Amino acid sequence: MPEFNPLLFKDPKEGYRLLTGAVVPRPIALVSTLSATGSRNLAPFSFFNVVCYNPMIVAFFPLRFKQGEELKDTVTNIKETGEFVISVVTEAMAPAVNACSGKYPHGVDEFDVSGLTPVPSRIVRPFRVKESPVQFECRLHKMIPFGEGEGGCDAVFGEVVQIGVDESIMDGSRIDIGKLNPVARLAGAQWATIGKIFELERP
Repeated sequence: MPEFNPLLFKDPKEGYRLLTGAVVPRPIALVSTLSATGSRNLAPFSFFNVVCYNPMIVAFFPLRFKQGEELKDTVTNIKETGEFVISVVTEAMAPAVNACSGKYPHGVDEFDVSGLTPVPSRIVRPFRVKESPVQFECRLHKMIPFGEGEGGCDAVFGEVVQIGVDESIMDGSRIDIGKLNPVARLAGAQWATIGKIFELERP
């Protein structure tokens, strides 16, 4: 079995390809923010997960692909306002969400680019995505930078202050995964739906 020492990679993207090919599937956070002047931004992030439930904290990790000191609009907006919304991505939304992932000039509204529908949130100022059946309204809990150049990230931890759930995907008090029909990211241009599901009782 070949072994790889990350410290010896000639190009950090070699490690990126191994990480994104092995750590799969990765759920997608479709993050909507507003700038301090009210400009909308919508961007997907596949480095995303739950942190804890009391308090209810979620986290996503925007990688740095821009040059120099420039931050992603999502990160800049959250630094300015302290608020964001994470919408869960379904298979039906995938093409539009993919359109949001382009490297657009500062100030471009990805709601307009993708055709996704902004709807007012209950508590925070950034908009929810109407097409998403689950939306987490969040306030910034903490932001932690990792690394200083391309490939580093600005880890965003948010406290969930409101959850919107479409009743049609509920089965009692639980979400029916089949009705939710979420998608996940794999490596490269690959996406995935939920495949075989099995249960194991905890010991």
